[in-house]
Amino acid sequence: MIFSHTPPNQILMGRQKRVDDDEILRAIAISPDPIVTASELSERLDYSDDGIRNRLSDLEEGELVMSRDVGARAKVWWITTQGRQRLP
Repeated sequence: MIFSHTPPNQILMGRQKRVDDDEILRAIAISPDPIVTASELSERLDYSDDGIRNRLSDLEEGELVMSRDVGARAKVWWITTQGRQRLP
């Protein structure tokens, strides 16, 4: 049961809050570093690591972010010019 006073971004019935693409792009754009990790973003946005990784992959397919492997299991992400143009 969802109550009207429950903010839409809160976890409801075991489901995670929704983070839209622009929130992810904005978090990357305002980061003090030119690159970010999925773990950094998941902490900033209060979203799961796997969820952020999936969303970043989708954004990369849309050419809004790019990534590079920097180790056996590490990847860094940055926003593209196209991604910056999408932000207000």
